[in-house]
Amino acid sequence: MVTAALLLWAVRGHRESPPRAPVATHGRTEIAVLPFQNLSAAGPHAYFAGGSHDELLTQLAKVASLKTISRTSVMGYANTTKPLKEIATELGVGSIVEGSVQVEGQRLRVNVQLIDAATDEHLWAERYDRTLDDAFAIQSDVAQRVVAAVGAALTGDEGRAIAEAPTANAEAYRLYLQAAENRPASNTREGLEAAQRLFERALALDPDFALAHARLSRIHGAMLWYGYDASPPRIARQLAEAEAALRLAPQLPQAHWAMGLVHYWGHRDYRGALDEFRIALAGMPNDAELWRHVGYVERRLGHWAATDSAYHRALRLDPRNADCPYDLGGNTYLVTRRYADAAHAFDLALALAPHHRLAGVQRGRTYLYWKGDLDTLRSVLAGMPTDADLGGGVSAIATHALMLLYERKADSLLALLPGAHGEGAEMFEPSLYAAWAHRLRGDEHAAHVAFASALKDLATASDAGGFGYYVHAQRGAALAGLGRRAEALKEVRWLRRSRICREDHFDAGPQAGEASAFILVELGESDAALDEIERLLAGPSSTSVHTLRLDPRWDPIREQPRFKALLVKYANPEKWAVR
Repeated sequence: MVTAALLLWAVRGHRESPPRAPVATHGRTEIAVLPFQNLSAAGPHAYFAGGSHDELLTQLAKVASLKTISRTSVMGYANTTKPLKEIATELGVGSIVEGSVQVEGQRLRVNVQLIDAATDEHLWAERYDRTLDDAFAIQSDVAQRVVAAVGAALTGDEGRAIAEAPTANAEAYRLYLQAAENRPASNTREGLEAAQRLFERALALDPDFALAHARLSRIHGAMLWYGYDASPPRIARQLAEAEAALRLAPQLPQAHWAMGLVHYWGHRDYRGALDEFRIALAGMPNDAELWRHVGYVERRLGHWAATDSAYHRALRLDPRNADCPYDLGGNTYLVTRRYADAAHAFDLALALAPHHRLAGVQRGRTYLYWKGDLDTLRSVLAGMPTDADLGGGVSAIATHALMLLYERKADSLLALLPGAHGEGAEMFEPSLYAAWAHRLRGDEHAAHVAFASALKDLATASDAGGFGYYVHAQRGAALAGLGRRAEALKEVRWLRRSRICREDHFDAGPQAGEASAFILVELGESDAALDEIERLLAGPSSTSVHTLRLDPRWDPIREQPRFKALLVKYANPEKWAVR
């Protein structure tokens, strides 16, 4: 044990830490597993260190009495020279696990040590010198030794979950680890397809590998969710793999997680998703990503206190992941009018990731909705190309266009639009913005031509999947602009009756409400439009008194007494915050 500790000390290099002021102490059961150092030569097993590290974290996340920091938050400490006490303070832990992995031929060497961050005391260290076929056995032993060394309680079910090998086929498990190491790129089409191929190869070797079925189901689901492939065969494959995982291992938490994503990503069945996620949480109570998924469906259901609780639980387990405060925190607070909390969350995201473009844009929108301040968003967009990728396949073009519409800069808006096309989940339709720009210029003929062009573009757009309501919303706007009243009202009825829009309190519901109000205003249905606007102002939505004042699409009702009264009634956002 002493030799192993000294070997790892030599690999990492000696740390000379200057005296530091006292820091908050954390219990030993609060753990960070730093990225394993890869001591292997470049080759076919380069993935092994990362894949093993990822799976060890998954094993430890199954232990309720531990707090295990997520991989996203610890990856920034790869090859770090920071003192352990500083790392522990930044991550909020009391224990640090360090390790190295080396593969030579079929030999696998793993060095691991567990350190008390407050005292630099070595609580446990071990060197494993075995074969590649022993990869899971090593991970399982490390997890059990770490749990024992920090004095955490381990239930019988947790012990069995850590000790039970997911497959007897060593090659299938290595392919699984390789797919797991693809995870950082898994939100790109290329990353998803590469992982899919690896999981499929693993399952060809062991068709009863339930964990691989569960992870493959999630890959198919991500292909749906990110809009790469929303075809019926893809939806069927997501379900089939989750069902296979549950059939083979009914108690496997990852199988219930996968089935939850079938409900969420595949069918927008939020209650069904939440039921499965809760089962998965019983077996993986400290997985930050699972907690985020719980938070996402809770907010779709309008369970705001539960969403807030899931957010803080995920942030505690993944404190260095900017996407957590950006999305589950900031975006939730933005829609529920907790604008000060939203600004704080976006500031936190930007402190962690200064180049997080979506966080910057959403911070700008916060001050727009909250205070009517266009300058913050304007300054963000000034340094950003109009076709910039904001993340998740969403382009900046829609935000640039909306900003110019609010500023009533019709000529600039028209100059922006040539060559633009729909991007990501926002389904941006440039011809609609062209029509509104022509309206600002007083050119009704050009506006009519643009509305007709938009309707033609939308004729072949599919309304399948979770974002199909965008097609109906934009089609309704084009029809209303063309004066095709009956058809436009039919789209309003679709938006109101759609299960997705009715049940989604965070995204589809509020956006469908705003789209309906725009259509109704265009059709001269002022009272119905104002009813919709009041519902939006009183509940969760991105509609605020400031967007109502700025957006020229509300001009037809701007001078109506009831419209003016709504601006006064809902002027104080804190009064109407949704909690």
